[in-house]
Amino acid sequence: MANYDDLRPLFEPRSVAVVGVSRSGKQGAIFVDGLKDPGFKGNVYIVHPSAEEIMGIKAYPSISALPERPDLAVLVLPWEPALRVVKELADAGVPGATVFTAGFNELGTAEGDARAEMLLRAANGKTRLIGPNGMGIYNPTRGLGMFGGMPTKAGGIGLISQSGSLVSFLTRAISDRGLGFSKAVSMGNQLDLNAADYLEYFADDPETTVICGYIEGVPDGHRFKAALMRAAAAKPVILWKAGRVAAGAKAARSHTGQLAGDYAIWQALARQAGAVLVRDAEELVDTVTAAHALTAYTEPGKRFAIIAGPGGPAVSASDACEEAGLSLAELSAGAIETLAGIIAAAGTSPQNPIDVGMVLVGATEHYGQCLRIALDEPTVDAAIVIGLSREDPQGFARMLAKHSRETGKPVLFALNEDFGPQSTHELLADTHIATAPSAERALRAYARVVGA
Repeated sequence: MANYDDLRPLFEPRSVAVVGVSRSGKQGAIFVDGLKDPGFKGNVYIVHPSAEEIMGIKAYPSISALPERPDLAVLVLPWEPALRVVKELADAGVPGATVFTAGFNELGTAEGDARAEMLLRAANGKTRLIGPNGMGIYNPTRGLGMFGGMPTKAGGIGLISQSGSLVSFLTRAISDRGLGFSKAVSMGNQLDLNAADYLEYFADDPETTVICGYIEGVPDGHRFKAALMRAAAAKPVILWKAGRVAAGAKAARSHTGQLAGDYAIWQALARQAGAVLVRDAEELVDTVTAAHALTAYTEPGKRFAIIAGPGGPAVSASDACEEAGLSLAELSAGAIETLAGIIAAAGTSPQNPIDVGMVLVGATEHYGQCLRIALDEPTVDAAIVIGLSREDPQGFARMLAKHSRETGKPVLFALNEDFGPQSTHELLADTHIATAPSAERALRAYARVVGA
């Protein structure tokens, strides 16, 4: 087991040594790029037996030759020399190492298992291992990346993943919603440090407000359960569990050497712990976005008002609301009468869902009036807005935030158009307005978080 203080030097290193980068930079260059871009806020060393400089960074012949003991080493070596270097790290008292090297217990062979045991013996409990077969740590505050070009905005999202490529995808996708990360870890085979250790770290980490993860399997189910219960009691936890069926479970075994386990057990575990289980990347991104937004509210309710310009999406949102375990709020006669005096008489509806009609000019004010009337109703716990202002998207976003803040009720925003980085996403995320490409996805994500 590892505690917060054990893992802090790995997640917040002051110096990093990369071991195994080739002279040409072809082998291991990806990790050096992850330190140079966005710019690691600490010392970077390369260890190579004969080179003097690689990729513009001074090289040293061994760990013992470095001018300081690094907090974290990154190993890009075949399995046999990796064993020797891990022993050298342990002898030098280096707190942690990312072992990118594969060829250990994920092979599912006696030879692979024997190599894994040798790796653990080399570390001797002195150097904690991330991996093997993992990409290591991402920390935008420290400028520490797994690859070059990772998002630079720091925030409250903590990510655990058994896949390094999914860390790259998920950090970008969640960043496109305007959110930032505290840290992320690609944990690979979990030979030493495992998902339970990382859950406990993020539970204690003051920079992390929402924990999410991609999990194929865990080495110790009882310990993982205890860690999940503890983490979910402290913060929202959203897990994408892969390997739900036979083909996926087989792929998980060959990918990181983890037994996937019965999915029904995972569902029961999530319910007991109060964590959220999702089925794919789309659900994970939507749910993390909603969970972040709802950290601003103590007891978000389930009675919704829908405010929409297009009529069809409003009807579909009504279906999604009920199907997700939420409900359409009943508006008072007074609110309906007031809304009827604001919106056009034809082709609209002042009842919930509130169809405000096609508004080409003054959309911010028009939607804002209708939203505020709905939010002021005691029967309304939250609202979703379907529409936007093309003339003033920033003003529209500020309007949503203002009414949510002043009424103390969550507001969701669905764009219903091609979804990618938007100019308003950071403002919306910072003001706890949850966004999604459609009302259906936004409502389902909200329902997962509130346990509908």
